[in-house]
Amino acid sequence: MAVIALEGMKFFAYHGVYEAEQVLGTDYVVDVYVQTVIQPAAGTDQLELTINYESVFQICKLEMSKPRKLIETVVNGIFQRMKGQFSNMMALKVRVRKVNPPLGGQVSAAWVEDEQMFLQPCPKCKKSFINYNPNDCWERFPNLHPATKETLQRQFDGKCLCDNCLKFYAG
Repeated sequence: MAVIALEGMKFFAYHGVYEAEQVLGTDYVVDVYVQTVIQPAAGTDQLELTINYESVFQICKLEMSKPRKLIETVVNGIFQRMKGQFSNMMALKVRVRKVNPPLGGQVSAAWVEDEQMFLQPCPKCKKSFINYNPNDCWERFPNLHPATKETLQRQFDGKCLCDNCLKFYAG
């Protein structure tokens, strides 16, 4: 497993609870760390087989351009867009720092960081697989019969099965 990172992306944005923050704006620094497998891209020298960090930058730029009250909301927006863009992330960590936040005293930065692991073992075949939405895993196969779905959820304690195992049951 490798890490592909973009550190120190600087943006001027209008996030904040206070009206002054929403009008005057301030500086932000964003860091993104993606754990993934790089061997397919390294072996073929093909950009589409890896995490394109230009796309990561554009995702961050887009999310930073939307004024929000909470940094937490910005971090979540980056997470959601990254999941929609890349199917091969084993883990993702995003940190958004507000530089010199207006707190009535000297503070160099306030930041929010979230980290999620997407690699998990299939409870049936024991092989690891990437699962971005553990709460919606059964929805990946809408043709799975409701009775089969119920039986599998009960048999595996509600844990998600990998696509290969679900394909077997979905027919």
